[in-house]
Amino acid sequence: MLRDQNELTDYLATGDRRLLTRLAHEYRTIAGYAGTYDQLRYIDAKGMEVVRVNFNDGDPVIAPDAELQDKRGRYYFTDTMAHDHGQVCVTPMDLNIERGGIELPYKPVIRVGTPVFDAQGRKRGIVIVNFLARIILDIARAGMDHAPGEAMMLNQDGYWLLSAEPSRNWGFMFPGHEDVRMEKVYPAVWAAMQQADIGYLYTEYGLFTFIGSDPLEPQYRFIAEVTGTDNALRVHARHRWYFIAQLPQAQLQAMRTKILATVASIGTFIVMLLAAVYQEIIIIQNQRREHRAELERLARVDALTGVANRAAFEDCLAQEHERAGRWRYEHRFALLYIDLDGFKAINDSLGHLAGDQVLTDVADTLSANCRKGDAVGRYGGDEFVVMLADVPDVATAQAIAEKLRDRIDALSWSGLSVGASIGVAV
Repeated sequence: MLRDQNELTDYLATGDRRLLTRLAHEYRTIAGYAGTYDQLRYIDAKGMEVVRVNFNDGDPVIAPDAELQDKRGRYYFTDTMAHDHGQVCVTPMDLNIERGGIELPYKPVIRVGTPVFDAQGRKRGIVIVNFLARIILDIARAGMDHAPGEAMMLNQDGYWLLSAEPSRNWGFMFPGHEDVRMEKVYPAVWAAMQQADIGYLYTEYGLFTFIGSDPLEPQYRFIAEVTGTDNALRVHARHRWYFIAQLPQAQLQAMRTKILATVASIGTFIVMLLAAVYQEIIIIQNQRREHRAELERLARVDALTGVANRAAFEDCLAQEHERAGRWRYEHRFALLYIDLDGFKAINDSLGHLAGDQVLTDVADTLSANCRKGDAVGRYGGDEFVVMLADVPDVATAQAIAEKLRDRIDALSWSGLSVGASIGVAV
């Protein structure tokens, strides 16, 4: 949605910086409603932030030009820029960095971005969102509070994201802490974790139970479903998390064999239950998001023909009228009002099912013969409307109307056809 915003598209076409103000206001509105995005940004092809909105603990603010930063050296910018049109880049969880330093207090984020192209197909930068990963960590922490012993969460390289020892956390973000990871501290446990997704291991440091989870497994890939292509989701690296419970040796020695076996089973069960609950939460949230999006789509389309309904079309028309009023140079758009001739005769002779097919075929014909950016709607009964987003003059709008009328005239149902009367306003 951010990639295809008309304000951004128009800015890339015209260079009119007034459009950036409207873009920033839309970012701020989205941040306020979502409540889960720390930053929304458009970064140009040179790596310079052009628009940035900060969540600001629930009171989103637009960053002034003086605070915009050069991000060309950040890995997420180069990775996202390397993607193709329609592909989405997802980075691993790390800490947010501002002006070359780690932001305090720590702010865990996962960045999701996609490249932006202008009308000529040139790559003009990226749009990118910082998801507040603290939400994920809080869910994990709440679940692991019920596990016996010390609960931990690791990333794909074995670095701690959560642990009872804060000095262990985020070792990969700090020079000199590269060895503060599971492979170096508990090498045998790490080796076992690489051999199985779920398991436990008894060591001199106690009993470890663990489970591995990949948050970008197919059941979570709603991003690919939204973009309409299976290969849209491109990850920066492996996105794997490990949830671990460590029962120290001192506690184990105080237990009898039966209790030890019970606790081991409970520990493994709780870690597995945590992962299952966490995965179920994500799946349910995705299903709800998809269901809500489908309900919103159905509320804006005509149930029979699939084109915009009257309310949705009038919203589109109002937006185009307001957009035309913002442009400094003359900008024209056209409205075509279409009434079918002979529709009642088909309805009466062939029945209502045939009449429904006529309306569906006409809607498909209008949609297929309009340009990207134009809008087609059913206004009621056998009346349709078409909004031509950009026409140079009345003659062009009339020529398009004639073409549409010819296409409708060429349709036929059991030897019967309809005509079209089209009114044109520019």
